Amino acid sequence: MRTSSKTLRKLFTICFILVTLLLGIHVWISNDATEAAKTQEPYQFLAKDLKYNKNSTLTLHGAFKNRINSDIILEIDNISSVIKDIIHDYEGRKASQRALLMTQREKFGASAPKNATLVSYSPLYRSSERNVTQPQQLSFLGKQRHNLENVNCRLLFEGDTNEVAKAKRLSKSFPKSDPGKTFASQTRNCSAFVHSRGYMMDSLTEEENNFPLAYGIMVYKSPEQFEILLRAIYRPQNIYCVHVDKKTTSVVFKEFESIAHCFPNVFLASTRIAVHWGYVSVLTQELVCMKDLLKYKKWKYFINLTGQEFPLRTNYELVKILKIYNGANDLEGTVQRANKVRWLAAGPPPHQIHPVKGSVHITANRDFVDYVINNPVAKDFLNWSRKVAVPDETFFASLNHNPHLRIPGTYKGEPETDREEKPFLTRFKNWGTGVFNWPCYGRRVRQICIFGIGDLPLLARRPEFFANKFYLYYQTYALQCMEELHFNRTRDEYLQRLDFQTDYYENLEFIKHVV
Repeated sequence: MRTSSKTLRKLFTICFILVTLLLGIHVWISNDATEAAKTQEPYQFLAKDLKYNKNSTLTLHGAFKNRINSDIILEIDNISSVIKDIIHDYEGRKASQRALLMTQREKFGASAPKNATLVSYSPLYRSSERNVTQPQQLSFLGKQRHNLENVNCRLLFEGDTNEVAKAKRLSKSFPKSDPGKTFASQTRNCSAFVHSRGYMMDSLTEEENNFPLAYGIMVYKSPEQFEILLRAIYRPQNIYCVHVDKKTTSVVFKEFESIAHCFPNVFLASTRIAVHWGYVSVLTQELVCMKDLLKYKKWKYFINLTGQEFPLRTNYELVKILKIYNGANDLEGTVQRANKVRWLAAGPPPHQIHPVKGSVHITANRDFVDYVINNPVAKDFLNWSRKVAVPDETFFASLNHNPHLRIPGTYKGEPETDREEKPFLTRFKNWGTGVFNWPCYGRRVRQICIFGIGDLPLLARRPEFFANKFYLYYQTYALQCMEELHFNRTRDEYLQRLDFQTDYYENLEFIKHVV
């Protein structure tokens, strides 16, 4: 009986506590309801995340202010018509934008209409209809780049098959440079050299003068082809760092040095690196020029090149585009197509960085370059990158696609280059695969297309900044006609005969989602 009495007392005590607790909860809820009714102010819900699925379910993650510290998830199956309309409008705008980009992509592609119907062989131009006073005539704008009396570049850009066949035939007998006519001898009188070669010694427009660019140019051979590239991109307001591979012979190095010393804003890199593909030396040469260029305070954007590339855009057009970018970087990136085995030996990356594969060729704002050279996080990641295979295809791409690092101009979306929402406009490369798959009318060397004469119609239409790559003495009229086209566009834009259309660049999605 005593045991039974003790058990009953314990049960009575437990029941009393439970009843008291339930009454307390009831009073608490009633007081909350009464207070809310009086003030008509519901508890504030602080949403941390909002996700909408196409099954019309809206999910909110967050917590009620001053009520509960733990996260709450609310799922609302019947979304209000207002929210549905907002989402419908957003998806409609995205679809319209995607359709516009696809239409533009088709205009730039291999299936585009005959170039003869296009101004300057490209959908990016219109004939100027402005009635303006002609600007000052500059002597070097009257010089012709080549005496191509045997080849008609206009017909080559229009894809004339007879002219293409003739140009290919003539390319085989095109004379190579005179061994006795070296740049070391030609540049003994720099003023005569600059004048005879037709360098643009004027900024041409105030807009270009106020937006200087910095270039890092990596070379190891063919000073003659390098000089053609430099002449196309040279402006007195820009700054140029030239890195010559340490393996390059002293005779060839002297040729590069002779060209550079004729210009106050062209210099050789402070350190020469012996470059070997697949090793960190490919990246190190770039970093040497980046560091050297940071000593010059005025430039806005950095572009790195090799000596076997050529511009698809004039300096005026690059300035227009990069002002639209407004600090956004332009780098290739992919995780889906990456060879992740390359990263395994290095172990986990520092600072929660997710590795991304991409090209070493970049267009980046000045603050990005400063971060790469001076920030301790970038230095830590560089040390990690030294242990991976082909580090130059990981370092820049990863820094640009890890937005938690808060590097200016870096991309906040999915790190996947495509032809529509996130195109890679820094460089036009034809790898023959994936998003870089185009017909090649030249020849392929280690997969990449060495552009030939038959590629000129496509090159003239492309919206990218530079094309990679050319060999000067392989179907040489491909490069020479590109130089003629680039010069003509530069001249006609300056004389206000040609209008460059920027709507394609203004509608780019990736430049709107950057740190």
